[in-house]
Amino acid sequence: MMKVGDIMRQNVLTVAPDATVQELLRFLSDNEISGAPVVSERDEIKGVVSATDVIRYVAKMREIPAGDALAEQGSSPPEELAEEGASSYFWDPDRSFSLAGPGLEAFDAGIFESTTVRDIMTTAAFTVGPHQTVREVAQFLLQGRIHRALVVDTGRLVGLVTTFDLLRALAEEA
Repeated sequence: MMKVGDIMRQNVLTVAPDATVQELLRFLSDNEISGAPVVSERDEIKGVVSATDVIRYVAKMREIPAGDALAEQGSSPPEELAEEGASSYFWDPDRSFSLAGPGLEAFDAGIFESTTVRDIMTTAAFTVGPHQTVREVAQFLLQGRIHRALVVDTGRLVGLVTTFDLLRALAEEA
């Protein structure tokens, strides 16, 4: 039976709790990822942070429903998606990050320079062990309604497993 250690990503990109949200957004964009573990200088896992956390923070500040804020970078969705009413965000490192949505016309993006990752991160870190089965981790992610779990062995971050990793493993098995 396939184990988490067989499919996890070993070179985990992390972000510091003192990084600004502006730095976080650039980090996510440059690496084409949607979230990362938050790790202290002493390699202590402090939580996780994602683009969704940024959207929730902005929505809370503007008192708008989080689902009404669209994080986008670059262009608008392709016409076929726009016609279906789909919303998404696009990572284009050559363009600046912006937020669009009802009530955001006058949003001061300068808040991203004074807000830290610590202010917006999720302090709960969902962890699994490298020896757990892929099936166990799939059930864990599904039950927790989460997209990634930190792989920890003897208290140390050794990897990351995402829903995409599980899908890749399933596709390769077929």
